[in-house]
Amino acid sequence: MAFKIKYRFKEEDNHYTCTVTYEQYKNFQSLPLVEECEIIKGNQKNVEAYQKELQRALNLASEQSIKSHIRKLSENA
Repeated sequence: MAFKIKYRFKEEDNHYTCTVTYEQYKNFQSLPLVEECEIIKGNQKNVEAYQKELQRALNLASEQSIKSHIRKLSENA
């Protein structure tokens, strides 16, 4: 999922925009030469969709982990 971000480098007045994944945004945001970095509000739907997608993935992983644990317990009995 892509997000449009706005950023500014240290010691510069100009702002720039580009499209990145959420992981790239988090990494970009932590670069020492970046003064400001934010997801443009016009993409709020993308942020919400990403959060829902991530939550579904976490739920699925949790369910599979619980099922695997229950299977292991059943095999040992």
